[in-house]
Amino acid sequence: MGNTTNKYTTFDRILTKCNVGDLLEIKYPDSTFNHWAVYIGTGYVIHVRHPWTKKEHLSVVAGNKLVRINNDKHLVMNYPPLDPNEIVSTAEDQIGIDWYNVQFYGCEMFAIRCRYGVKVNLADYYNNFDTEFDVSSKVTSLVNPVVMYGHQQHENY
Repeated sequence: MGNTTNKYTTFDRILTKCNVGDLLEIKYPDSTFNHWAVYIGTGYVIHVRHPWTKKEHLSVVAGNKLVRINNDKHLVMNYPPLDPNEIVSTAEDQIGIDWYNVQFYGCEMFAIRCRYGVKVNLADYYNNFDTEFDVSSKVTSLVNPVVMYGHQQHENY
């Protein structure tokens, strides 16, 4: 399984390295946020794309953007990943559901939920890295409801 030391590359190259249940991070060079998807095998991913959760081929999702396997970014949360088949099953159960809400739920939180089976408040995760000189994560959580209120609207998932 991949990790955050993996370099960004094209989708066709990443497909030769993917394992079922891997989290894929798609780089958006002109954005603060990247896009996240769950790899389910045979070139397909499940991801949240406004407004629904969709199953699509990685070539459609990534296009000409760079992609990397990123399973290690969230390890600091200390949740073990689910079995790969359970990750896929969790993601597949959400296909077609209107989950996306710019204020409450995005693609990264969906991917985390599928891989670890838990609701995560990203503000808590990012604030674990707080130092006296680094207040950017706290500022982000105060002004960005996407980070602050992660799963509040989706209690039944």
